[in-house]
Amino acid sequence: MKKFILIPFLFLVLSASAQQRMFYLNWDINKPASNTRWINNSSAAGGKVGYRKFMERSENKFSTGLDFSWTTYSQYKPTETFQQENGAITTDYFNYVFQYTLTGSAHYNFIARENFYVYGGLGLGAMYNKYRVYYNIWVEGNESWGFLARPEAGVIARIPGKSFGGMAALHYDISTNKSEDYGYNNFSALGFQIGIVLMTRY
Repeated sequence: MKKFILIPFLFLVLSASAQQRMFYLNWDINKPASNTRWINNSSAAGGKVGYRKFMERSENKFSTGLDFSWTTYSQYKPTETFQQENGAITTDYFNYVFQYTLTGSAHYNFIARENFYVYGGLGLGAMYNKYRVYYNIWVEGNESWGFLARPEAGVIARIPGKSFGGMAALHYDISTNKSEDYGYNNFSALGFQIGIVLMTRY
């Protein structure tokens, strides 16, 4: 698993000649795309913080970066009866997935103007999921790590004459996270993010 965590940092090695950098903080909304019988609800309880460097020699057509994100998925399940060795339990319950990701990314800016960018990119890294089931006062669950690939596309607009602006993007997370207990052979989700950016030169 350590090799998954090291992958994001490989992208940053390529960015030594950057002239412009960008920091961003986004609200991240996600919709599960795998094992939707366990959780199908969209989640607005997510965020992403990241950093990018633009490549000077490419006239800001290319950038590399690093980002960290988090999302909490939850879904209420109506009352069911669960058979156990010592009897049965009848209760309603909640399914949860607490998710954290770390990726390194590379982007190509199809439009690269001083105050406006349209880009596509790919992030590679690691995903950590905590699966939890809350039965009233009881809780059970497990955890899993996996390799993550995240294609994305978006726009960045900076206020003319200012160092800050806005950002919006679509992304699709594809990971190898598994949980035999809860029926996951992988974990995938479609996401939309919107937030603020700070762009500086150095």
